[in-house]
Parts: sequence; C-alpha cells; structure tokens
Amino acid sequence: MFMNILNKLNNDFKNYNFQKIESGASKKILYRLKKDDKSYILIDFNKVENEYDDHLKIYKILKDINISIPIIIEKFDNNFILITEDFGDLRFDKILNNYKLKDLISYAVDTLIILKNSLPLNNHLKLPKYNLNILKNEISELPNFYFPYIGLKNENLIDEFMYIWSQSYLNYSFSYDSFVHKDFNINNLILLPQQKDYLKCGVIDFQNSFLGESSWDLFSLLEDSRILFSDEFNEYFIKYFYSKINLGISFSNFKMKFYFLNCTRQSRLLGRWVKLSKDYNQNHYLNFIPVTLARLKKSINLLDDKNLITFYNKYIFN
Repeated sequence: MFMNILNKLNNDFKNYNFQKIESGASKKILYRLKKDDKSYILIDFNKVENEYDDHLKIYKILKDINISIPIIIEKFDNNFILITEDFGDLRFDKILNNYKLKDLISYAVDTLIILKNSLPLNNHLKLPKYNLNILKNEISELPNFYFPYIGLKNENLIDEFMYIWSQSYLNYSFSYDSFVHKDFNINNLILLPQQKDYLKCGVIDFQNSFLGESSWDLFSLLEDSRILFSDEFNEYFIKYFYSKINLGISFSNFKMKFYFLNCTRQSRLLGRWVKLSKDYNQNHYLNFIPVTLARLKKSINLLDDKNLITFYNKYIFN
C-alpha cells in the first residue's frame, strides 16, 4: 500500500519519511511526511473517491474565511491524494486534561461564530440540504442495530419509534440554511498554540458538510459522545453562541431545536457504535455507549415531549 502511494507522488515528496496515522473508522488513509524541519499530512481518498471532490469543494468555501484549516500544499487529482499543512498532534480529545476545558471550548465556539457569520443563510453554497427523510434514515440506526444489541426484537416497536419521532418533528419549524461542518467533534479539532485567540482551534475533516440548522455544530462540540467531559459550561456557551449570531428566533426556540437535534444524533450514535463494532470487529466502540446514553437521557428530558420521554424511559434507559 505504501509503495503504491509513493509511486503516485512527484519527486519532491518521495524522499520524505512516511508515518501512518491512525484514522479510526474513516476509510481515508493518512500519513505524516517528515523531512528535516518540514512536516505535511498526506490524505489518500482512494477508498472514498467522492470525498476527495467534496473536500476540495468545502475547502474552496472555507479557505478565505478567517478560521484555521489546513492549507492544501499539493493535490494529485488523478490519484485522489492531497498533501496538506500539518496541524500536529494536539487533538482536543487527547489534551483535555492538560488544558483548561473552557478555553478549548471557547476557541471552538468562536470559530463556529466566525464561520456562521461569514457564510450567508441561503442555498448558493450548493451543498446537500438536511431534511426529514435524512433524519429518519439516520435515527433508524438505533432500532436497526441497538435494539438487537439490547434484546429488543418486537418489529412493532420499530414502527412506533419512527412514528413518535416523525410526530415530534412536526412540533418544530426547522431552517436548514446554515453551513454545517457535521463532525465538529473534539477529535476533529486541533490546538495550534502558536496562533492567537480562536485561531488556536484548527479544524479538519470537513468534507461531509451540508446545509442544516445553525445549532448542529454546537451540540456536536458540547455533547461529544466519545468522551463524557464536563458540561458545566454548556449553558454559558449556548447563550454566548446565540447572542453572537442573528437567527431571528427566540432563545428558548433555539435551545429546544438544539436539544431535539442532539437527541436524534445521540440516538443514531447508539446504533452506530454497535454497527462499527461489528463492521471492524473492534469492541472499543461499545465503550462509547454509556457516554451516549448519558448525553441522550439529559437532552430527552429537557424536551417537552411526553411520547419521546415515555418511549426512551421504557425501552432505552431502563
């Protein structure tokens, strides 16, 4: 595999030292290229060719916005390979115990605010737009994978689950017109100590971006399902974020959308962890389930939705 990649590069990079980087469940293959004091990241998209074009499309949107994303140094379109700036190893999820949590979150939230205020709320970006069908497809991962995992085999429960969510959705008026990174999680944020203020937050893995609700990336950050870090600052940052962008809706409405969509995401992830554990034969994904359950239970109980609360308390949280 390594030699295949090496043969696709020009001579400028063939004499670099290559070190493979762990990429988790992603099908992209990552290498760090080092030579003397130079260091770059090679991203091989050959197993996900569509993501190569998506990455370039989103990069074109973000590169002129005053946030920190890795600069593309070289691209090999015929071979679906990018060489980018190296942001280092200080991923937020790896350094939570070494830095003040509020500072890290602050850099990330300010980055989101700059991002939201720099891109107009309309469809000119020509990105996929979130909708009810996508939501239903995503939350179906819970009954498809998590129900069997906990021994729920009643087919009628699947229909009831989907019906309750569809009815709950009607209680909200969603505006899918805001740029959404989609995976604005702490494992996709890298601390850049040499930068100032919010530019200390380096953002990667943005190729799956879409148009959705403005709160999406905020709950991806504050309610990350991989690590149960403290949520003592959540209320502060939700208010802070809301105050810095012009949404035209009440704060209470914004919060309810935040928690509703967070519930759909956490529900999907319960099924996703089970699926990934089977697909990759790696049980460590199941370790994320207690965190996801804790975040989901908190958000569900903040909603004014008796049917959802009753269903989850009976079948998921018991």
